[in-house]
Amino acid sequence: MASVNGIISASKLRLRHWRNVRDSKHLFYVAGCHTRSLAYLPSTCNNRVQKRCASSAKVLLSQDRHHIPKSDTPPTAAGGRRRPSASLVRTLKQTRLAAEDFVDLTGQITKTVRFSAAPEQPGFSLRYWRPGGRGYASFPPDSHGFFYWHLEPDAPPLSGQVRFRTTTSSDPATFPSGCDLQLPDGGTWNISLFEIARRSQYSVLRAHLLSEKLVTAKVLDTALTISAQRGASIIHPGAGSLLIWKFGQIFPVDLGHVAVSFWVIGNSAGERLHLQRLFSVGVRESGGTRIVNYMPFTGQALVQFERSTLPEHKGTRTVVLRIVKVIALTKPEASEDVSERPEPQEGGLVMTRTVGRQWTPWSLDVDQPLPGSGSPGPSAKALTILFDNEALQ
Repeated sequence: MASVNGIISASKLRLRHWRNVRDSKHLFYVAGCHTRSLAYLPSTCNNRVQKRCASSAKVLLSQDRHHIPKSDTPPTAAGGRRRPSASLVRTLKQTRLAAEDFVDLTGQITKTVRFSAAPEQPGFSLRYWRPGGRGYASFPPDSHGFFYWHLEPDAPPLSGQVRFRTTTSSDPATFPSGCDLQLPDGGTWNISLFEIARRSQYSVLRAHLLSEKLVTAKVLDTALTISAQRGASIIHPGAGSLLIWKFGQIFPVDLGHVAVSFWVIGNSAGERLHLQRLFSVGVRESGGTRIVNYMPFTGQALVQFERSTLPEHKGTRTVVLRIVKVIALTKPEASEDVSERPEPQEGGLVMTRTVGRQWTPWSLDVDQPLPGSGSPGPSAKALTILFDNEALQ
């Protein structure tokens, strides 16, 4: 216990420079991806797996009800509403989980959690978002399992997040066959490291992560400082942010959107990447000179960044964007101006139109300076991180 207290004291010193962010509500946020499309990413259970888990749960729960600690089931108040009760989290390490770490969130609108690394500190409340982020809903049926720290095997520490693994009983041996708690829109319920670093209510969680050595003070400092300029505002990775860290990492795009925005992260850096007109066509307004964006296709696709192997890019660090899968594709009626736009093809590269109105694969040489500036632009700076990460691996 003395060693834990020493770690907590040290963590408090490291965290002294963190200032309270304008955030008085104890809210739960979702980060790491565009939540409605996360079901297609490897780190998230897809619909088929979710259905299998739900089906298995119904069978196994009838056999394993005695494994669910009654003490963690909140009492029922007047009107049938369950009163929230605080849960003490002892560990976020999968290898240390025990039956007493089992938590039941089922039917609760808010859940207060406290951490054993700093039991004297107040806890914070977790909530479950309604579809589209419209307020809160009760946690769904069978939302019982274990809180844990999730980090992809080859991912930078900055991508870490707290998740909740639903299981069929309080036996930690059921953890591998469980599923991460999902949101109604297909996203994964989580608290991202970026939210943990920035928000005042997560101070106890920061202390706990440091005490279990799941993150370092340096990683928290880096997460705190990553930002980008958007107009007159400064933005940070947060709720709904999509994180990319390697070539070949599949992520979703909406074919009907003019722009795609996400964050490219490394071990000690992060940059926002904002790509415009990947799937649109500029159309001149009738009788005018203004160019407007027209979307010749709607739907969704899965894409990935790759090192270019095209002959014209030999000897350069050039990135291209490949379409891995077309999930849905619809063409709006008519348009003489956009009929020439190549249709997105599975296995093909995303195409763009040159000044000479020729269609060619979209590409970006990260070492090519912007005209008249002498230095690479923000997009090149962001994609350079992928090459840096590759070199470290």
